[in-house]
Amino acid sequence: MKPAAILSVFGLSALTVALPAIVERDASPSPRVPPDDGPSVPACWISLSCTFKEIEATSMSSRLDYVRYMQYAHFGPLKADNQFRAIEGVIEFFISEKLGAPGTWVSYVDAGIVEAIQRGGANALGLSTATGGNPGSDKWASFLTRRKNGGLTDRDDHDPAWSESEQTATEYGKLKAETTSGVSPATKEQLRWYQFTQLFRAIMRNRSTVILFIRATFIFTNPGLAFAAEAFINWLTDITSDLPTRLGCEVAYTLSELDLPLGANLINDAKLLGALLPKLYKIYKENK
Repeated sequence: MKPAAILSVFGLSALTVALPAIVERDASPSPRVPPDDGPSVPACWISLSCTFKEIEATSMSSRLDYVRYMQYAHFGPLKADNQFRAIEGVIEFFISEKLGAPGTWVSYVDAGIVEAIQRGGANALGLSTATGGNPGSDKWASFLTRRKNGGLTDRDDHDPAWSESEQTATEYGKLKAETTSGVSPATKEQLRWYQFTQLFRAIMRNRSTVILFIRATFIFTNPGLAFAAEAFINWLTDITSDLPTRLGCEVAYTLSELDLPLGANLINDAKLLGALLPKLYKIYKENK
């Protein structure tokens, strides 16, 4: 088992001790951008052909509109009109914290994510074969093509594929940020926040392992607790809702302002996860 998987398993098993009453709930839908192709809609939105540079130059509010527009206006035939709500939640967080102005590290990372979704969608729809040099484009094209063909309906298959696509696009945006002259570097707080997002993706990639471990640990001593833990994981990694990622980002960024260890390794990740989960549980209860 990979270190990230081990961390996710043991971190989440600790969480189950504190979560005996958690149940799943539905998030209210976010507002949608009307899918008209009038003069207010940029031409590259209609053709799904915006370049990385064009996306990076826009505000976070514009990017949020674009992610919603892609789902609403384009991705219905791909059976993916709700597959990027988690990305909406992250961008909503950026807007609320006034992060991601063009030319910054956060902006570049996010632009890589949005570009890959767009180009993957264009590929799956047969509108284009261009990738923009973004390796996440091919990942999303494969994901969306499988969705179009009726696949990836089971979360054990869906979540790893979604996470791997998002991870690849995120890493591309991060690389662009760190190798482009003039980009404002990430702060320590932003790097710590990024570590939290890595943990989220690791949980998605190893969802089956996490759930099996929790079932094995609690099925005889406290089966109700095991069930609650599974429901929590399902809620936390539900990419069809913007709420878990938005709340998770808020908690993670608040904690990132503390003097927590920086650097991606098992010990540091364990400390960060241990600090995150109690706070996330508190926020979860307040928003039930």
